[in-house]
Amino acid sequence: MFLLREVHMLQILHQSLAKSIPESLKVYGSIFHIIRGNPFKLEVLVDSWPDYQNVITRPQKEEMTDDMDPYTNTYHIFTKTPDKLPEILESSKVINWDQIFHIQGCQQGLDEKIKSVAASKSVQIDYSKRFLYTTEAIQQLKSSNKKMIEKFHETATQNTRKFKSEVDNRKPTLLDVSHSELVNDNWKFGKNEKSLRYIKRCIQNFPGYCLLDSKGNPISWNVMEATCELRMAYTLPEYQGKGMLQEMMNAYMKYLQEKNLPYFLHVEDMNENSHKAVRRLGFHAMPCDWHEWKSTPKRFQQLPHF
Repeated sequence: MFLLREVHMLQILHQSLAKSIPESLKVYGSIFHIIRGNPFKLEVLVDSWPDYQNVITRPQKEEMTDDMDPYTNTYHIFTKTPDKLPEILESSKVINWDQIFHIQGCQQGLDEKIKSVAASKSVQIDYSKRFLYTTEAIQQLKSSNKKMIEKFHETATQNTRKFKSEVDNRKPTLLDVSHSELVNDNWKFGKNEKSLRYIKRCIQNFPGYCLLDSKGNPISWNVMEATCELRMAYTLPEYQGKGMLQEMMNAYMKYLQEKNLPYFLHVEDMNENSHKAVRRLGFHAMPCDWHEWKSTPKRFQQLPHF
């Protein structure tokens, strides 16, 4: 594997990965932001060029200084040759197996291959699978042409309803970094200093969105990550069941579409309310699912997990 640094090569790779959506979404979304300033300081590895078979995005080495920070230490993978993936992942030049880290991807059939490498490294792997959701507009990115772009905007307009902010004294707006602690305190996978640092970085660099009450306090929100994935969606308990998340998301999706930002999300299997909510917003479940592997070396296995 070697680093792909030239902007025009990254652009070619990005266009090529669009043809493999939704399986390539985590890598596709990462490269989208890398080309546009790379605020999370990620890098792209390929096994060959231009006829690549495997792509990995990861933080630059100087970013992964905290061995216990899986929020930062995250690798996103896409492969056309799953049988060759173990050989690639075994290399210490590709993956730092001495750290706690995440691997994320949207392809079926990789679990056994990743776990086989983990076994050889004597690390603990925690695997989770969730439903991957995209909009019709994102799926149409496979057809990279002018008609596709026009169709994207047409579909975006159809899937976005007007919100009722003037009537109900609620205001949809961009998240501010001052909202980071509130988001962190209500994120199932947060509630610690490392996650707070990660959330602050996301809000500072990508457009998160929220719905404010009449006093200007967030009551419902969603955050965009470095892969263009929307995560951490939450509505305060006293406002749940009143359509607040739907209202906020309608405004958020409209904003993202106006800015030509791709987006997708995932939902846990048993969260039926969230499944219904995202379907009402025009999202469709993909057959390939969303996959994550958390690797923990022996020296960290007795410590609290995030």
